[in-house]
Amino acid sequence: MMLRRVVKVLPLLALVMGLSGCFGSEVRQQLNICEELDNYDEWIEATVSTQLKYGTPISLSLALLELPLSDLDKKHVRPRAADWDEYRIRSERWGASPHEAEDAVDFIGWFTQQSGTRNSISWDDVSAHYLALRLGHGDYQRFDKSKFPELNQQAQQVELRAQRWQRELTACKQQWQNESWYNKLKFW
Repeated sequence: MMLRRVVKVLPLLALVMGLSGCFGSEVRQQLNICEELDNYDEWIEATVSTQLKYGTPISLSLALLELPLSDLDKKHVRPRAADWDEYRIRSERWGASPHEAEDAVDFIGWFTQQSGTRNSISWDDVSAHYLALRLGHGDYQRFDKSKFPELNQQAQQVELRAQRWQRELTACKQQWQNESWYNKLKFW
């Protein structure tokens, strides 16, 4: 009798263990921002510089970038053409490229500062900054979340990612204090 129970439970146990392995691997594949920045420290300089210049929190800058940062063949930011042109004109960065770390992060800093001024979006409202970046400032003002639930859901995911990265960035600072290039973070 006991053997029958064990035989019935084994397939169920195997299924549970298999599923937990699948879900566990998904969690492990989430981008760890400390590891990403540790491999590409030029992003630290760019985000710290942007925070000093525009006030944009580092976690907000990173959340609005196209990540992972290591993919060199893609744009790091996907601005609307009109916004990119306005940025290049106002910043006088005529050769700026969304493929370059410094330019991509500087654009995000400039754009989020404009979002705060034009649309009264606070630094803490990452989802609103994401929507403004995707839609443009005028369309953001007219945006109806109920008509575009998928876009609103994407914005919420970006907000959650920024919150997670903000927590991770605190750990990064502690981890990097004894490393030689930590002086880049002195303003952070």
